[in-house]
Amino acid sequence: MKKLLIVALPLGLAILGGASVLSGQRAAQSAAESRLERARLKREFAERAALARALPPERAGQWSDEATSLLGWYFEGLKEIRARFPGVEPAPTALASAEAERKGKVADKDRAAIEDFQKYADGRAALLKARWAPVQSVQANGLRLDLVTIEPGASPGGGPGLRIDFALWGAPRLVDREKTGDRTVTRVISPVSFDKIGFRFLDAAGKPYGEMSGPGEPYQKLVDAERFVEDFPPGVMFGTWWVELLPREAASVELDLGVNVRGAGGSSVPAAFHVSMPVAEAWRIPPGAVYQAEVREAAQ
Repeated sequence: MKKLLIVALPLGLAILGGASVLSGQRAAQSAAESRLERARLKREFAERAALARALPPERAGQWSDEATSLLGWYFEGLKEIRARFPGVEPAPTALASAEAERKGKVADKDRAAIEDFQKYADGRAALLKARWAPVQSVQANGLRLDLVTIEPGASPGGGPGLRIDFALWGAPRLVDREKTGDRTVTRVISPVSFDKIGFRFLDAAGKPYGEMSGPGEPYQKLVDAERFVEDFPPGVMFGTWWVELLPREAASVELDLGVNVRGAGGSSVPAAFHVSMPVAEAWRIPPGAVYQAEVREAAQ
């Protein structure tokens, strides 16, 4: 009996170890296949979106339908991939990744910034899963600018302001790797710069009333959305401008935005967007208030 135990125990341990190794190999294979399927889906989304965003601005309804269908197809594809690979763990959150990278030493200021961007990214992802119906949509040089929402609110600088949320379709990204000591820091950057933004106001008779302009860099900009939401579709950059509430005399407003994209060889490709739209009552300053004409930017 003792000899039997001596033989059976190592054999049992070997079988158990082999099963554990096999299970680990299967899990690793499933994770790799899941990543490949996700990469394929993201590539196909980017290719299909490139064609859709070329629709002219006057066909805004068709763009809304096309974008809604494309996004629905994309999220349904992700759902099918998750169903096929149920054992694959989701990617760690941005905060968990930062804690692992910095060995748990994340400063309170950095933690608050990460949590703020996480909330922002979650909100943008929710928008993409609903019907896509921007307030205005224009395109220039292969990029498409959608003004997603325009609404009054408490501005970050204090006091009332006008929040303009946008989505820039087709914005390229680059992965920058920098070696620091014994570790490599990876960050995603975008070669897109928002150079200038300007507002021109027209009165009820269509005559110029006033204008304001400033640097175009958004108050908040979501460049690496997939860091916060793993399934975020590629090639869609969200951002937010905060400006003063518009003057009461403004019946319509023309918005001009200058964007530059840095090419692989260092050349600059400009894109000029022009939006014209009526001014809603909610966008105006209250009766008797003084118009300040300010565009707010976040510290970069």
